[in-house]
Amino acid sequence: MKFKYEWNQLIKSIDEIRAENTGIVFSDNLLELLVAGEDHRFWLHFGVDPIGLVRAFWRTAFCNRREGGSTIAMQLVRTITKRYEISPQRKFKEIYLATRLTLSLERKEILKLYLNIAYFGWNMHGLEQTCKILDLDKSALSNYEAASIVARLKYPEPRFNKNMKLRAIDIRAKHIINRFNQFNSKEHNGTI
Repeated sequence: MKFKYEWNQLIKSIDEIRAENTGIVFSDNLLELLVAGEDHRFWLHFGVDPIGLVRAFWRTAFCNRREGGSTIAMQLVRTITKRYEISPQRKFKEIYLATRLTLSLERKEILKLYLNIAYFGWNMHGLEQTCKILDLDKSALSNYEAASIVARLKYPEPRFNKNMKLRAIDIRAKHIINRFNQFNSKEHNGTI
């Protein structure tokens, strides 16, 4: 019963996000770089990446390095529900909702919804606001511009003392582009 209520609330919030963001044109490379940087098995799983979850559990439990193993769908659910506590109950609920969401929506819509509400740094909530602040054309981003936006998901831009964070964003953006290029070359060579 509780899951049904939470599912209905999630769908209501998604409808509101859609209404607020109609007509936004996304650069295709932004969507592709988001997948390369945040969830490279996005097209293969149903909202939950078992390999990512096992890796995250292993590193957290045995390597003393905290990782979440969240997919883009799980990040979308967490951002919409604003539930960030570290607990098995929250994670199970997130897994359930992300799986159901992935089975209900088109994959590209999940990517777009996430970009519309994600936190990219101080005063940068969602793609529209982020591109405005960074003075970027969201419909025609270069690969580096798109990758630097995606990099801000891991390293949100702070209000002050930006130099170290901007360096981390630059390094992460270049890593995302390299990863994207590796996946594309494997795909074209038939190794995926």
